[in-house]
Amino acid sequence: MKMLMFVLAVIVLSTAVVFAVWRLRPGIPGLLPSKETDRVQTNWGLWICFLLSGLAFSSAIAVIAGDARESTMGYLRIVLSDYAGEDSWLPMRRASQQLQAHTGDLLYQVVFFAQHVKFQYPLTALVPMDLPHRLFDVSTESVITAFKILSRLCLPVIAWVFLKLFMGATQEGTGGAMPLPKKATAALFGLSLLCVALFYPLVRSEYHGQIQTAMTLAAAVALLAWQRGQPKLSGAMIAVCCIIKPQWAVVIVWALLRRQWAFAVTAAVLSLACLLVAVAMYGLANVLDYLPVISFLGRHGESYFINQSINGLMHRALFNGVNLQGAGLIWSGTDFPPYNAVVYAVTTVTSALILLASIVWRITRKPTTLDLAIVLLSLTIASPIAWDHHYAVLLPIFAVAFPAALRLQPWGRWTLPLLWVVVALSAQSFVQVTNLLAATHFNFLQSYQLAGALLALALLYRLTWQDEGAASRLPGASASAA
Repeated sequence: MKMLMFVLAVIVLSTAVVFAVWRLRPGIPGLLPSKETDRVQTNWGLWICFLLSGLAFSSAIAVIAGDARESTMGYLRIVLSDYAGEDSWLPMRRASQQLQAHTGDLLYQVVFFAQHVKFQYPLTALVPMDLPHRLFDVSTESVITAFKILSRLCLPVIAWVFLKLFMGATQEGTGGAMPLPKKATAALFGLSLLCVALFYPLVRSEYHGQIQTAMTLAAAVALLAWQRGQPKLSGAMIAVCCIIKPQWAVVIVWALLRRQWAFAVTAAVLSLACLLVAVAMYGLANVLDYLPVISFLGRHGESYFINQSINGLMHRALFNGVNLQGAGLIWSGTDFPPYNAVVYAVTTVTSALILLASIVWRITRKPTTLDLAIVLLSLTIASPIAWDHHYAVLLPIFAVAFPAALRLQPWGRWTLPLLWVVVALSAQSFVQVTNLLAATHFNFLQSYQLAGALLALALLYRLTWQDEGAASRLPGASASAA
């Protein structure tokens, strides 16, 4: 009952704020009227209206469907408490314990294939957890506790990076950065914190205790560094992502084909260095034992409804595997859907096409921040397993795409309505109503977040096609710095 009243209050408050902002157009404190500040206030006003109206709409659906807990606000309440999930940390702990106790056994053959623990990360991701234990005899539990604290602290940092990205994109093409007064900076940072709190994939990531939260921060900093002409820092952040998810090495290939040497070399060297450390710590056999895991995941994927990938869409459409129920009426930590040749073929072909398109798109042009955003989002969509919290990367992507869309109007008079749809599908939860269709042939509507991501990807392609001045905004150029 308390949760229901809380969500109802959010609906009323969000609707009132949207109405007030839309009609009254309040200014940002500390900003003096000018052409530049008008653009800043318009962009921020529209973004907040889109976010809050989407929140009110999805919350109303949650109330009607009778499950207010499965809303953005439901997860936010938990994140604001002292609760910390272990979705990533639990399998990492099991893997670390297995390596410490049974050094002669191949890790993945025991933990993943025999014990059915879904430790799906490469051993490079385990290095930061095991190094403190090996070097300073710090317990694994203490390291995990530190990781949980750092993960929670990532949220305000993501908000700060979002602010810088949004301002940089808003001031694009104005001939220089507009310095913000301290009062305006504080107000906009407060709005950025609100954006983080109301972005469903991000709060769900933190609710679960996902390493994805840190990866979202790394991707956001990579975009900001690229926007500000710091390719080495951007490459270093992509290396962090490669250490967690090796498939992100596609970004290095993307950079090499565009002769972005500083970015590519930094990312490659740091990734390789961590790989060599993993080989030294765990042995080459254990590191290579990850390859069968990749093959298995690619062949099976996940059918559970929060797998917002084409693989998940196909499994559910063919009713192959668990949709709503796993062990204990939740996602199963031990089971995978049966292999299905049709699902595998469609997944392989679409993933290859999505990645190939992102790699060759504008290959002869000097890449912009939007170009980098295309390949980052493509990597998420193309993965056979793309949980809803993986789409937290869309928050920093919106920071660069939303102002560009308002400036270029890529869909003409339909730009604002379609932008609202993209933001709403990407930022909010609609599982309460779409899950009612799980047992029907309309269960493709459960993939609403995938639809939002595909629309966002189409928006990015359209923006880069339109923006004829994109070639002048390179790593090294300072005009787009916020």
